[in-house]
Amino acid sequence: MTDNNNVGGANTAGRSPADPVTNEATQVLGSLDAVADPAAENVRKGHVWPWVVLAAFVAMIGAVAAGGWWYFESHALPGTTLWGNSIAGQTKDQIARTVEDNVRNATVQVTYNGKSGDFRLSDLGLDADVDNIAQEAFDAKRDDAWWQRYAFWTKKDVTPELVNAAAATSTVIDEQLGCNGKQPVDAQIKLNGDGSGFDVVPGQQGQGADPEPIATALADTVKGFGATEAKAQTVELKDINPVVTDEIATKAKATLDKYVAKPVTIKVSDHDVASIDAKALAAAMTIDANDNSKLKDNQWRDGYVVFDAAKLQKYYDESIKSNLKTGREDRETVVNNNGTVLQTISQGHDGVTIADGADTNIGASVIQAMEKGQSSVTVEGKVDPMKDKTVKRHVVVDLSDGKVYAYEDDQLVKAMNMSAGEGTVRGVGTCMGDLCTPTGDFTIWLKYPSQDMSGNLTLSDGSQSQWDVKDVGFVNYFSRSGCAIHRIVSPMTDAQIGAMNANTSHGCVGIGWDVAEWFYNWCLDGTSVHVQA
Repeated sequence: MTDNNNVGGANTAGRSPADPVTNEATQVLGSLDAVADPAAENVRKGHVWPWVVLAAFVAMIGAVAAGGWWYFESHALPGTTLWGNSIAGQTKDQIARTVEDNVRNATVQVTYNGKSGDFRLSDLGLDADVDNIAQEAFDAKRDDAWWQRYAFWTKKDVTPELVNAAAATSTVIDEQLGCNGKQPVDAQIKLNGDGSGFDVVPGQQGQGADPEPIATALADTVKGFGATEAKAQTVELKDINPVVTDEIATKAKATLDKYVAKPVTIKVSDHDVASIDAKALAAAMTIDANDNSKLKDNQWRDGYVVFDAAKLQKYYDESIKSNLKTGREDRETVVNNNGTVLQTISQGHDGVTIADGADTNIGASVIQAMEKGQSSVTVEGKVDPMKDKTVKRHVVVDLSDGKVYAYEDDQLVKAMNMSAGEGTVRGVGTCMGDLCTPTGDFTIWLKYPSQDMSGNLTLSDGSQSQWDVKDVGFVNYFSRSGCAIHRIVSPMTDAQIGAMNANTSHGCVGIGWDVAEWFYNWCLDGTSVHVQA
């Protein structure tokens, strides 16, 4: 607002705060002039008022422009129409609600064999993405030059697809009008159980009303914002084949299997850091029954399979790159004497550092490699390769000294007293009867934390040996004949077994109650066991 108090007083608008002496002098002289010449002061006032009015007008125009700019930051721009309907000045939410209300309320009368009914898009299995439509309408003209952006005479009609009429289903129509039809089901390609390949899910032929013209009529009504009613439709039964047949799906699977068998790998510094496996292919592909259809940018077709670079890039960013670690972690495993992996302590990984921006187009690069028959693509960066660290575990059962030895990397980690088969001679290790512990090289092949053991054995003299023992703890079978290393039946410690100095079993190896659980956890399935006399 204009400050009227300043008009009749000293004009300080031109004062420089950096020159207080000059300003003060000017103020004094101005006061003297006013006293000496009142007529001059009136003339000065006459010159000031037009400028004040002009300044106020300019300020008003600026305020209106600023207000308009602020308003249209959250409202559709002037001259914007959606399917020919003006939406200027509406918020994105208002546009979405308008479209949503019309989608919900639009109906069309459908007749079949004398029966009629009113149906909506939702009855055809269709639903419009009203938020996306509203966003497209709201964004209209915002990339135009500023003088066109806010000009109401510069028109922009937004015509997004409301629904895909070809995707409509006739299930509800068939049920309500007694068409007794069924929808066709496209054959599909799905990942197999472990995600390593693909399976074909057969399609099914359908029969029923043709829903596409019904959907089209409803869409036209919605796009007119309800200005006209949808034209009544009459339907007839017809056979409806799936778009993707079993034959097409089978051919598509063969195409995908080719890339699973020889996947394109991603290399950094000549090191493979990832491969485009079945899961990556599944994320990037679609089956297109029309093998002559127009492709979008960054798409490539191999037969009936269309690969999309953007989808592959998304999979790479979310599922491959996110698993790459810059710091190396070595792989740690436990193996037996034969090198068979018994346990993986740490999977490990390379340390991979990708140069900034080097993989922003990896999706397109991989698809180009597939198109050209290349086996890999290379990304700029560095790799610190992981190393394999193995720990070898094996067990020695020494029948002569009555001990079980646990080794890691050929270093003894624990020695335990044991009671072997009663036919094994203590201190010698030879077998002098029927109930002996077998010698040789074995591996642990079956484990139970607890087991009831029973049996009946005919001895060489014709007598019978029977046993029925409950809750034998920490059982580790090493021979296929049924011999195991387990907690001794009687509650004895390792020291007590050593003091007993006797073999009492039917061939198994009994160890102390105070060491049996440790041994069970340490002795993994597949651990090498050498039994010697």
